[in-house]
Amino acid sequence: MGNGTLPPPTPKQIFVDVSVALTGFDRAELAGTGMVDTYYDTLLRIIGERDAGQLFRYASEALEKDRKAKKGTAFKKDVINSPRFGPIAVSLIKLWYLGRWYPLSGDYRNLYGATADDVEHVVTAQGHREGLVWVAAGTHPMGAKPPGYGSWAEPPSVLIP
Repeated sequence: MGNGTLPPPTPKQIFVDVSVALTGFDRAELAGTGMVDTYYDTLLRIIGERDAGQLFRYASEALEKDRKAKKGTAFKKDVINSPRFGPIAVSLIKLWYLGRWYPLSGDYRNLYGATADDVEHVVTAQGHREGLVWVAAGTHPMGAKPPGYGSWAEPPSVLIP
């Protein structure tokens, strides 16, 4: 923009920011999985655009508060510990790490309803292969993305956080 201000982030960009905050992986690592569009669409299908918009608004505001205060308490309080958004956050973490959607909690469903798609299911086969759990564990998904011939002969690399 000509006046030096950035355009407001899109809902998908906010989804990625939320995913970064929930998973501990950066934007490039999440984009590298190839799952951003699929998981964004999955979230919208399961909780609806209106509820996703509310989540994105609260999360975006909390992340901005945390950036300004240089600490992470607002996102934890306003999103993760929220009865409204906490169950969604938990399901998103599981989605990114395991490639499966796990249903929202019974308490959430009783208060806010549920869609027919809010059942446990594998989102895509690629989601399993690209699950963050494999990177976090320093391994690879069995039957997919093998590390290469003879890799077993070398000691595993040590991941330093």
